[in-house]
Amino acid sequence: MDKIERFQQAYDYLYSSGAYHSKTDLANKLGRTRENVSGAYHGRSPFFNDSFLRAFCEKFPEINQEWLIYGNGEMIGNEQAAEPTEEYQAIPKWADSLIQLVASQTQTIEELRRELATIKDEIQNLKNKR
Repeated sequence: MDKIERFQQAYDYLYSSGAYHSKTDLANKLGRTRENVSGAYHGRSPFFNDSFLRAFCEKFPEINQEWLIYGNGEMIGNEQAAEPTEEYQAIPKWADSLIQLVASQTQTIEELRRELATIKDEIQNLKNKR
């Protein structure tokens, strides 16, 4: 895995943990422009460089700088992994509601399918009696 891929993996990891919500949000946290972050994400010069990666690790110390820059060790350093933000922790609450809604709708659809099958059978029986 090259340096750009490692940065993208760290970026995705932190994004999914709720550490930031967009490239603009990350840029604000790093004191950089969105264009700078986007350029770095895609490995474009002069945005993607070790100075940018060090600033990234400084802001997010759970990312192992040795891994990010040199590929040594694991992505998550000695620091504790990023704690999900309050918004991220709320996802299971709305996800559970959504799952319950889908399950309820699925059950309703199955009941309607059984009724439809019964009606089709009754219609077929009536046709056969003619």
